[in-house]
Amino acid sequence: MKTVRALVACGGGIATSTFAAAEIAKIAKDAGLPVEISKSPLADVPAIAKDYDVCFTTAKYNQDVGTVVVTVGGLITGIGEEEVIETIRKTLTELASS
Repeated sequence: MKTVRALVACGGGIATSTFAAAEIAKIAKDAGLPVEISKSPLADVPAIAKDYDVCFTTAKYNQDVGTVVVTVGGLITGIGEEEVIETIRKTLTELASS
């Protein structure tokens, strides 16, 4: 099982990405999945996302950046949170197994 390199991005790369990164780390730990998490502002995603296995964004993001992009705003708002958690778990599992 490989360690998944994850990027978590929000508007400024500080507040909501910090919260989302902590939640993603907890989800990964609970699932027994190794993950390394970095944070960044959304504006930096096009330049650096290709260096990661997955990019989790707190806002809707449709640009092709050369890696898997998953929107995780539900972790912040609570809207659809269970579905978002399941998507994160599934994505990390698939990437760790590849």
